[in-house]
Amino acid sequence: MSPVSRGRKPAERPKHQRSRPARPLLDVSRVERWPKLLHGPVELSGCVVQGQVDQDLVVLAATLTAGKRSVGVEVVVNGREVDVIELHPLPEDAQAVLRNGFEVVEAPLSPEEFRSQVEAALNVKADSVAWIRERIPDLLKVGRDPRPDLPERAAQLRRWLGLPDYDPLPRIPSADPLPLVLPSPVPAMGLWLAVALAEPEDAIWRRVEVRSDVTLAGLHRILAAAFDRDEREYHRFETPYGGFSVDAQSCDGDRFDDEVTLGQVVTSPGHRLVYEAESWRHWIRVERLVGLPEAPSCLGGERAAPPPECDDMSSYETLLDALREPDDEDNEELIEEFGGHGFDPEWFDREVVNERLARLN
Repeated sequence: MSPVSRGRKPAERPKHQRSRPARPLLDVSRVERWPKLLHGPVELSGCVVQGQVDQDLVVLAATLTAGKRSVGVEVVVNGREVDVIELHPLPEDAQAVLRNGFEVVEAPLSPEEFRSQVEAALNVKADSVAWIRERIPDLLKVGRDPRPDLPERAAQLRRWLGLPDYDPLPRIPSADPLPLVLPSPVPAMGLWLAVALAEPEDAIWRRVEVRSDVTLAGLHRILAAAFDRDEREYHRFETPYGGFSVDAQSCDGDRFDDEVTLGQVVTSPGHRLVYEAESWRHWIRVERLVGLPEAPSCLGGERAAPPPECDDMSSYETLLDALREPDDEDNEELIEEFGGHGFDPEWFDREVVNERLARLN
């Protein structure tokens, strides 16, 4: 017979053996409850920046802690301005927004970098709203704002992060987009790159083997040799981490291409970036990871790149049409104008390309 059935009170278990009810998750669904969630100085930890390959959307995520309570904050930056601010009862959920089903690049941030990037994006959003309210007030009356409480969320986030209140100071209308913070360089490895001109339909492409620790400026020299172009021409790279060019002032948000390595912007097979040489765009895709090569080399390719005199696809097509009837008087002038003398569109010689690459070293 049990002690309870005999009318005796059972002995109490020691406190360390007693089961405790699970603490319910914080309710963060309504913004008016946010100020009550965290009291006292707020500490930042677990700060990261995430982005999808070939997309402009960036997520800034971090853990906010005050006392014994922590929440996760997720700040979605679309292009240049804050688009969404969300809190998560489980801090790790804020960092998993883009990880489910997407190819994501991620880099850690210091608390100072996190605050700086959040403040910049909040200011761009507030500037945009202020400009619309002043110049196109009727636009705010059209439809329903999908995020009417965003200003309240932004104000509370500023308080938690210790940021100053928004001040509508005169600022440059087109602020630079927030670039993803570059990860630290990793040990060098070899990469096979497939590089093809975006146009024409008859693909002009090269497969090159390079080191991952080559700078993007160095990669430009390799590609110029592979496509028989002048390495002094203007060029630019579009990557998941923003734009890089020889002249960082040529495009808003660009950084110098000699300050970043290839391995910092692409790391795995399938990763892509865009290479612009003058007005020609090239698609670059990582095909595979290989052993570290001693020097860059060309593994294959097809067709000659358009002559330097062809500024765009239209002039190149004109040249191809003229080369089909080179004895025509009008075509002779076009061939001269577009650098077609001695030009064979189908020419490609891997050994000649490798000789040019060898001279780079």
